[in-house]
Amino acid sequence: MKKILELNPNIFIPMGIISMSIGGIWMGDGEEKNLIQLVLIVLGGFLTICGALIGFIQNRKIIKESKNQ
Repeated sequence: MKKILELNPNIFIPMGIISMSIGGIWMGDGEEKNLIQLVLIVLGGFLTICGALIGFIQNRKIIKESKNQ
């Protein structure tokens, strides 16, 4: 758990947004819907949510440490 919280959330959020954008544009332009397009959108959403959660937990940890000092 500690190794996960040491990750930089600024990497996950843009990767997720880019992945969702690629999947959404591809799904909008394509005549037939693919499983790959759906997976790109879901994977992008998952990455974005994970990055946001990691950032939120890190922010709470920093605020808690600053209050203790």
